[in-house]
Amino acid sequence: MKENEIDRILADLVAGEDISAEERQILESWKEASGGISRFGREIQEIASSGAKLHGRRKSACVFEQVEQIVRKQRRVRFVRHFSVAAGIALCLGLTAYFMLFPGRQTNESVQVVATSIIPGGARAELVLPRGEVVRLDTAAKVVLTADSVTPRVISDGNTLIYDAGEKGAQVEYHTIRVPRGGEYNLQLADGTKVYLNAGSSLRYPVRFTGKRREVTLSGEGYFEVAKDSTQPFVVRAGDVDVRVLGTAFNVNAYPEKETVATTLVEGRVQVNYKTGQQVIQPGMQLVYDKQNGKVDVSVVDTEVYTSWKDGYYYFKREALENIMDVLVRWYDLTVFYQNQDLKRLEFGGRLKRYDDINYLLKKMEETRDVEFVIKGNTITVKRKTD
Repeated sequence: MKENEIDRILADLVAGEDISAEERQILESWKEASGGISRFGREIQEIASSGAKLHGRRKSACVFEQVEQIVRKQRRVRFVRHFSVAAGIALCLGLTAYFMLFPGRQTNESVQVVATSIIPGGARAELVLPRGEVVRLDTAAKVVLTADSVTPRVISDGNTLIYDAGEKGAQVEYHTIRVPRGGEYNLQLADGTKVYLNAGSSLRYPVRFTGKRREVTLSGEGYFEVAKDSTQPFVVRAGDVDVRVLGTAFNVNAYPEKETVATTLVEGRVQVNYKTGQQVIQPGMQLVYDKQNGKVDVSVVDTEVYTSWKDGYYYFKREALENIMDVLVRWYDLTVFYQNQDLKRLEFGGRLKRYDDINYLLKKMEETRDVEFVIKGNTITVKRKTD
């Protein structure tokens, strides 16, 4: 069982959402093995009761900090870690179900919607071949390309494009997979490396790897699970940054419009090369390269915040509204306007299922009484909420 699987199920349960029979069985098995969660439920409810007397951002800070104290205090007990993570997700400001779980104060306010048809993204992409041909990819399993002397057999299986290893030869073709805004797609390269591509991203790669290293070029965001091969290092080129690995799992965020390139390491070890130098980072660390001034910042992070998108949800932790909306713009294919620039700096935290209705998400953010959203078509206007 994956550690964050329990976190996600508990977060859904705390948020008052329905869970499947299979998830309920997983939860019951975990409770039997862990000794139950009741006493932590009482602690969390006490926090909620005290927080109900506060308002807006002061309440969010209070609730978040108290939950964090429980996490630190109980860190030594394994099953507390699971519940603490889920509780922290479920009780921090904005995207959470705090009001659903403890309805001490209800609100009749709702997201203003005018003829909206906003839907989440889905599995769609384009495969661009060397001579400019474009093959549209969808979830129907099919053979995209048959094998020949240059190109191995390529199939699209569900939401994943898979390359056979193929025969080694002197000539190598390069393909490009393009994922539009509102899309996602996965890729298994000829060496077995798995790549998860987020909305608005593209990857250029050889149909098979030859020479001294395996090299691909990324624009946008991708999560890589690299097949180990000590004789042939794997290199991701992302603008001014090269990430060199032997076999590991990591995320690279390198959208052209952003001022930074961020590499987040989940497991293994990577060396990040940039214009002014290079650094090796360890699991749980993130290196952020500033494209404007060449400065580098390395820090320890909660990797789930930066990789949860590939597992079907977003996890925001005290994140600026502008950064959250940038993520949603690519996934839901939106246009966003801000009535006041200072609204961009409002901080939110919580967990959002990647395929949820956006109205549910925005309503949860509106419950802070700091902001409101007006939706018209695929355009969202962000306004200061007035009492």
